[in-house]
Amino acid sequence: MKNLHLLFLVTCSLSFAQVGINTSKPISKLDVNGEVVLRGSLRVGGTDQVKGNAGQKDQVLVSQGVGNSPTWKYVNVPFMETGQYKLINTYVADDAIGIRTLTTADGVALSNIGEAYTTSWAKIAGLKTSMEIKSDENKITYQLQAGIEANTPTGTTIGDLKFLCGIFKDNSLVALRPDKITTLTVNTPIQYIYTLNYTEENVKKGTYTVEVACRRIEGAGHTFSIGTNTAGSTNSNSFALKSFMKIDLAELVTFKSQ
Repeated sequence: MKNLHLLFLVTCSLSFAQVGINTSKPISKLDVNGEVVLRGSLRVGGTDQVKGNAGQKDQVLVSQGVGNSPTWKYVNVPFMETGQYKLINTYVADDAIGIRTLTTADGVALSNIGEAYTTSWAKIAGLKTSMEIKSDENKITYQLQAGIEANTPTGTTIGDLKFLCGIFKDNSLVALRPDKITTLTVNTPIQYIYTLNYTEENVKKGTYTVEVACRRIEGAGHTFSIGTNTAGSTNSNSFALKSFMKIDLAELVTFKSQ
């Protein structure tokens, strides 16, 4: 009878024991002090009758909190490596009012990055956007699209109308592209789609105001509009020619050691 009591006590002790590997004082049911090499699948949520779930390819193990078995889940955001750029924010604006005030050609063929905004430019008010940058290592991609309409009134010879649109950040020019539209028939408006794409790198942290502005270079005798139709035109409308600006802000991925 004494032997049976001793066997019972040993069995009970082992059933509630904590197992330590490379430690004499385990603090959990299994406490491993060192590396763990797993040669097969890792299964979670098992029972006495079921092995548990080994997950699917590309799933990660997600904690469900204390006392709950973790679960396998797909990650919606892709893993990033140091040196890659991650899209942080996208700013989008549109405008259907546009510009009809560029009635005078300034005759200035060139503009340069960094020059200040002047009244020879006209802004597309609805595209004004506030942009916040939180890291000095970044790439900012500007995308602009606007419908253009030009018309040659009676008494004016058909021909080229040259213009330039640019993107200003805090009233400093950061992107630009010149273009032209050629009228074909007197009193018959012609439409065109203008686009501008540019990437700026490593802009200092801060909050900036981004705006779009255009100016007329040549072709003063023609009626001209950007982002809307010309006054009285029945060939198009402000919706078809409205302007859009999209700004993609990406920051460099870095990992810090704790």
